[in-house]
Amino acid sequence: MESISELTWLYVKRRPFLREVIKEGVVNYSALARKISIDAFGSLKHENAVKMALVRMSGKLGKVDSDLEAKILSVMKKSTMTIKSKIAVIISTKYLEGVNSLSYAKSDDYITYIVEQNEIEKLPKSKVISKLEQNMNLITIESPEELEDVPGVISHVLGALASEGINVVEFISCYTATLLVIKQSDTELAYRVLSNMIS
Repeated sequence: MESISELTWLYVKRRPFLREVIKEGVVNYSALARKISIDAFGSLKHENAVKMALVRMSGKLGKVDSDLEAKILSVMKKSTMTIKSKIAVIISTKYLEGVNSLSYAKSDDYITYIVEQNEIEKLPKSKVISKLEQNMNLITIESPEELEDVPGVISHVLGALASEGINVVEFISCYTATLLVIKQSDTELAYRVLSNMIS
């Protein structure tokens, strides 16, 4: 049977925002322990044990997360970034012949193409095209192979962009290349955010 500490950790692990406030030490441990006791155990019987688990967790999270963040930043410092303008995103229900894509991804129902804007002229008039977004920019981040061994690198990149209100319209990861399609209006800010990680 899992211990109270393990169950408390599972509760926190499933809620990233809680993990962050515990790591930063900006949480009322008593109030949080009461909430977890009721949510996870159905009563306040284990409140004190949960509170102790949270206090111990706070020290461990800081160390683990700072070690992981150092590894993530190390990967990013070894990465390079390029920006390509005049990009379009085509979402189709079928394969599009004659279209040169920079990259594409296929799911059960759709194929998403990232193309240069001028490729749109080659598109047949067809009902297979579900969505077409034009005047986008493509940011490509080329990372070292160790990207695959360090968890959270892509999450770190996407989180940094999201915290600045930048929406990633399309995202494709292929081995060491990370492709992010964003609106032209977001490009300057996205470049600054990512440059701070890479430089």
